[in-house]
Amino acid sequence: MKATKPSRTSLEVAILKNATLTFQKPSAAPFRGDSASVHAVCIGAMFATAMLLTSPTFAAPQSTLRFALPGGAAILYSKAANPQDPLPERAWHKAVFYFPNGAAFGLLPRSGESNAGGGTQMEPPSDGNISPSGQYVVIARDEQGTVSTGPGQAESILGREYCSMIEIRTGCITADQTGEICGAGWQTGQREQWGTDEQTYMILKRDRPSVSRLLRAIGTGQPAQLVIADDSGADNVLRCDPLSSANRASYRKVAAVLYAAGAHNDARLIDVALSKADISSAVTPTSVAGEIEYRTATVSVQKAMLYTLPDDGHASRAYLVQNDTVKVLKQSPPGWAYVDYVNAAGNHLLRWIKADQLAIVP
Repeated sequence: MKATKPSRTSLEVAILKNATLTFQKPSAAPFRGDSASVHAVCIGAMFATAMLLTSPTFAAPQSTLRFALPGGAAILYSKAANPQDPLPERAWHKAVFYFPNGAAFGLLPRSGESNAGGGTQMEPPSDGNISPSGQYVVIARDEQGTVSTGPGQAESILGREYCSMIEIRTGCITADQTGEICGAGWQTGQREQWGTDEQTYMILKRDRPSVSRLLRAIGTGQPAQLVIADDSGADNVLRCDPLSSANRASYRKVAAVLYAAGAHNDARLIDVALSKADISSAVTPTSVAGEIEYRTATVSVQKAMLYTLPDDGHASRAYLVQNDTVKVLKQSPPGWAYVDYVNAAGNHLLRWIKADQLAIVP
């Protein structure tokens, strides 16, 4: 039977059609659906440090668990869902992935999200979750809540298990799946074989996020917010498909669509990455003693619109006013300039502006 990735949105719509779904903090260990739950397969080391929380508000001990990964990366788990259980058996409400250089990103909650209600929790990690090659790790989580069919009706618990495949070197979540594929497991004697050949292709290659894949999905009419969420957020797309000269324009298009759709957090993540990349690789018109020197310009019109791309169809909501000062990073294509504006708080805004609305400062 061919495994396909179900639409989480479709599932929620089906539930909510005749029911009200309310997430609440679970008071017990994670919901287990069946014996095919992910308790997968091979390599790594796990270290745990228990810390007693002395605040009188909490009687139960709190803890963190550091799950070491090959190459010096690690996942730090905290906020135990069942703190009275033995440390290796606890589920967790928070998980952070750390690279060897100390950089980090949130697995739960993810960037711009919240798990305040405690409806989602990570299952206890295991050395068997790591691929024999040491290149990938599978992390399982449970999403739980209560379903009510209407006023005065009894509530029932809804739980569903998901599994995320992570490329350890990049932190790229190559796929976020649910169902039968999550119980497949790493195959003995194979370096990177998760279940069948088809399941391996699906979870390692087919679903891997990229900006071109994102644009194609949005182009078919799928809501931008749902598409980016299905790829585990804009920060994950950037980890899976790093910015380059070949995809920069595509990322600008995606950011513009996300802003228009109201997905401001994801749009800003892309904007920040673009700003850093543009500053480091901008074409500079002059250079003194081998050091970069950008030309300074002032806005010469009463109000100058800013654009995410150098064409009239990509106007943003931002604008500059007369005598605002910018640094010109690029003067191409003809009629356009790519500028860096720094506001009073010291924040950089990089956008396109019509060249005839600028006056270069001598």
